[in-house]
Amino acid sequence: MKKYTTLLFDADNTLLDFDANEAFSFRAMLAELGETYTEELFQTYRRQNGELWKQIERQEITAEEGVNRRFAVLMRKYGREVDGRQWEKVYRKYLNRGIQMIPHALEVLEELKKTYRLYIITNGLEDSQVYRIRESGLEAYVLDTFISSRIGANKPSKAYFDYVKSHIPGFDAKKTLVIGDSLTSDIKGGHDAGLDTCWFTRNRRKQPEDVRPTYTIHELPELLEVLGKGEADLRENG
Repeated sequence: MKKYTTLLFDADNTLLDFDANEAFSFRAMLAELGETYTEELFQTYRRQNGELWKQIERQEITAEEGVNRRFAVLMRKYGREVDGRQWEKVYRKYLNRGIQMIPHALEVLEELKKTYRLYIITNGLEDSQVYRIRESGLEAYVLDTFISSRIGANKPSKAYFDYVKSHIPGFDAKKTLVIGDSLTSDIKGGHDAGLDTCWFTRNRRKQPEDVRPTYTIHELPELLEVLGKGEADLRENG
């Protein structure tokens, strides 16, 4: 008998290649606004945006508040005052349509759909995530999608995972696995919710001592191997 029956997948940088989408959308936004792209500007934005989403995860600010001010905060570092909401509007026009995929995502889901119940758990803005999940083809493989802005709570909060648990028929924590790239939202959130977790780290980041996923993979097809083998020889911690 297989250990798991239900798989909860993060979306961005687990199934959808958000890094590729982000890079394209940032460059396209600057071009439309008549601004000059530099790699230094983009990397500054990425660092700042990463910190912003950690604030959102900690519920210090809402997602809407964060995204509407992030470009004003960014350009202020360079001595410029810009309309953050207008920049965000242009940026999101491109970001919302980004459906770049993680390699082998659809193939893996096609195989897993045969024997598992699949769901998507994602932080993000509803309009963006609904469009991207539908247009990428992911919607055809999952039974439901849980979007933080629709729920009113973000991963890794207890409120978010409690909502997910209560909206999956016959939910069994012992038979559920969370798969995601974020140690702070997916892995910690899943662990705190009493669920096994699988950390998907494409760039082979070093695992910190305070966050211990049940499994670690570096390519999505490795998940098939994890699910197909016995628990004892695949657990990396425990």
